[in-house]
Amino acid sequence: MKRRPWINKYGTVAVLLMLLLVMNPELRAFLLLANFIGLDLMIFFIAIQLRYLLPAVPSFQHPMRIFLCVASYSILRLATRMVALLLAPADRATAGLTTLLFVLSKNMWCPTLKADFRPN
Repeated sequence: MKRRPWINKYGTVAVLLMLLLVMNPELRAFLLLANFIGLDLMIFFIAIQLRYLLPAVPSFQHPMRIFLCVASYSILRLATRMVALLLAPADRATAGLTTLLFVLSKNMWCPTLKADFRPN
């Protein structure tokens, strides 16, 4: 006795609707296969495939760490410059603060990068 037969019905309808909307041929083939053999078996096959990729994960850590560090410092540098631009230099204090923020943003670089890779 099935406790929730509507899950199978609506799941099939959802996959068929996605087949109508998806234009990528590889994704359409994946959806057809998932509709044919079932989504739970498809997740099982993907998990088995990922098990063979686990030894390669440590080699991705260093480049990903550098990318995230550079991206975060770039966003921080951009935010600091935007705050400095949005400050209205009405008096000496805000003019000095604007100059200080621009100098700080010029010197914000990811500490994991070597000095020869930093742009000027």
